[in-house]
Amino acid sequence: MKIRNRIANIQRNGIDRLPKLLFNKRKSLTLFCVVAVLLITGVYIIANNYQWYDSTIVRIDSVENVSDPSALANGSSEKHYLQILSGTVMNGNFPNKKIQLKNRYSATEVFDDQYKAGDEVFVTVRQTDGGVLSGLILGMKRDKYMAVLCAALILFILIIATKKGLFTILSLSVNIALFWYALDLYSKGTDILFLSNCLVLLFTVLSLLFISGLNRKTLSAILATLISIAATLFLFQLVMMTTDGVDYAFMEYIASPNDLPDIFMSQIMLGGLGAIMDVAITEAATINELIARDKRISIKDLIKSGREVGHDIMGTMINVMFFTYISGSIPLIILKMNSDIRLHTIILYHMPMELYRFFIGSIGILLSIPVSLFVSILFFKKVRRFA
Repeated sequence: MKIRNRIANIQRNGIDRLPKLLFNKRKSLTLFCVVAVLLITGVYIIANNYQWYDSTIVRIDSVENVSDPSALANGSSEKHYLQILSGTVMNGNFPNKKIQLKNRYSATEVFDDQYKAGDEVFVTVRQTDGGVLSGLILGMKRDKYMAVLCAALILFILIIATKKGLFTILSLSVNIALFWYALDLYSKGTDILFLSNCLVLLFTVLSLLFISGLNRKTLSAILATLISIAATLFLFQLVMMTTDGVDYAFMEYIASPNDLPDIFMSQIMLGGLGAIMDVAITEAATINELIARDKRISIKDLIKSGREVGHDIMGTMINVMFFTYISGSIPLIILKMNSDIRLHTIILYHMPMELYRFFIGSIGILLSIPVSLFVSILFFKKVRRFA
């Protein structure tokens, strides 16, 4: 009899909650549809934003590929091709006019591009006395592809993470705006190391507040992240003072030799920040959950559980750091290996800065595990006793 009553209560409660569940699902579906329409509209606007550009844009209508005899005559072993392109001018002084273009590209396309019908390119237009348009291709217009990827990312974040996904998008948008503003200040003469310190503080606080809200877990993760970054930079400076330091001549695209150490320090701080924040919030969430389930849990058990979690995420975070830094060097490595330069030489003499960043960032991840664990226990176990 009792079992039947329980079943009846469960069924009654389920029926009573059904309208609310359907309303929530309908509300979420409506929100997703609105967001999808807005994103599609945004992509359409970006794909047709020709009037936003001062440079002339040409849409390629047809392509004819032929061999390039001039390249073969120069003794090049690589195959080269010549493209005869017919297109339509989309903006500027000759809208909707037909234009003929030429494009030379190599088989590897290392320094050039192969175009196809439907591509849009930036062009400097010339008009002959007979009114025929020709021009020189400056590069491809790629903003529409970026818009599609951005829209897909936003949509997937909202579908998978719903409310937290919205705050993730807001956090990312704010961080991009701050980074953009900092670069503008640097171009006007502001010290880059000062800007980087401000960015680390703002990125850490705003990102964790947006994603996790204002609570002890967030405050613990913020403090642990900042301490870990400071400890990593302290160790780096200590090594720099006791050794010959870093040869900044290997840095890429050196344009301002006066502040190379500050630029490198900025790369280290910002490059490892994301992984260290991830470790800090994971440890804080773990300790918070353990104490919430068992308020009498001992500090020894908390340390043991926190270390196990730290060991589990340590390997993946270090691998993330490795792939982040090495991925940008893949084209350079392949190009130099095709030029018969040994991999050993490439690693030692062409990409030491990437290795420095990887090693220092990995040390930061390792330091963040005990720091996050200690700060989290202090916040959730010790401070609670006095609350």
